[in-house]
Amino acid sequence: MTRNCKPLLLAFVAFSGACAGESPVGPASTTTPTDVTALAASPLRPFGGRCTTDVAVLPPAEVDPPYLLRLHITYVCQLQHLGRTTAVAEQVLDLRGAPDNVLASNTTTYTAANGDQLFARWTGTSTVYSPNFTFTGPETYVGGTGRFAGASGSSVIVGTGSFTGPGVGSGEFTSSGKLKY
Repeated sequence: MTRNCKPLLLAFVAFSGACAGESPVGPASTTTPTDVTALAASPLRPFGGRCTTDVAVLPPAEVDPPYLLRLHITYVCQLQHLGRTTAVAEQVLDLRGAPDNVLASNTTTYTAANGDQLFARWTGTSTVYSPNFTFTGPETYVGGTGRFAGASGSSVIVGTGSFTGPGVGSGEFTSSGKLKY
């Protein structure tokens, strides 16, 4: 039994030409490679990972009311799009709602292995069960350096920690969200 493969061959040639921008039935697409690149630039990407932290209580500033506590936090993280990352945060705790509703906020600078930085702001709440604590809240990404210049997005941070001695502690958290850069 023989088959006539000529119609299949013609269809393949027509399809191949259309994919190359040479449509047999009309003009090629008016989208240029530059337009496609611009449309694909800075997509909103899944973002997140896990960090471990070391916490140190800072001395109060002269202008601080007695219910504020300042912390210096260093992180070591494994994050999507940054890889192994270090970070530094300065955090302010408002202890008026302690122990169940401590308000917290900080600014963080994440630094990827190649030196690119991602800047973030976090605001959340913490519950303290001395010496342990939990915390959660949204983190917003607000630019950076290198490939993160102009970055935006947000994630949710959930973590735990413990004060291990006078004025020092450690913890860990996970982050899950979206990042555009």
